[in-house]
Amino acid sequence: MTAEPNTKLTKREKEVVLKLLEGGRVATIADHFGLSPRTVSNHLKSSFWKLGVHSQAELIELVRSEPQRIGLEKEPPAQMGMEELEERCHQARERLVRRVEEAYTGPPALSQLRTATRAALPLDPERRQDWRDWLELRARSDAKGDPTGDPQQGIESWRELNIDRVSCLQKAGLIRGDLKPEELLATIGALTMGAAARLVGNANEASIERELRMIDAFVDSLDTSGRP
Repeated sequence: MTAEPNTKLTKREKEVVLKLLEGGRVATIADHFGLSPRTVSNHLKSSFWKLGVHSQAELIELVRSEPQRIGLEKEPPAQMGMEELEERCHQARERLVRRVEEAYTGPPALSQLRTATRAALPLDPERRQDWRDWLELRARSDAKGDPTGDPQQGIESWRELNIDRVSCLQKAGLIRGDLKPEELLATIGALTMGAAARLVGNANEASIERELRMIDAFVDSLDTSGRP
């Protein structure tokens, strides 16, 4: 005899579903609750089985039409509007611009490029929220076929701010001059994008140290002080 499934969601499953309805993704939900992405995925799979759905889209549709299925007495909170999300992303880019500008104080030094690179990473709660907003905007834009480039736009803004500064470091003989600033920054930008995506979903001390070590190693490889 096959046991009937227990259709009542656990407290954590319910919390995960509600965050999904608010526009969260597996990585951002995991970061919010301090869980691993695998654990969040398992909670969602269990919720699928209990509620008889097969995808996140079906789950969202079911809970919005029948909120009582997960113990809600009224309509669940609406997803953040696109205008509000776009404004939040705009403000996040403005904060990024300020952090990059603050990195370049005093005489030219390689440490300035390292600080400017770290400025783009989600190393604290505010910056992790900025990246979550960027990733959510990108996910919604992709779903609608809109070519909005966040978080790529944030990285492009970061790169544009650093081009002249990298040129100054090269002219001062502090970093390799055989690379075009645009190409050098494109490489750092790609490393930063990958590191940021991982840190948004798993920002414990060990993971932060690992990502910073990788990026710092690349920046340090540009140093000409030890070259003949």
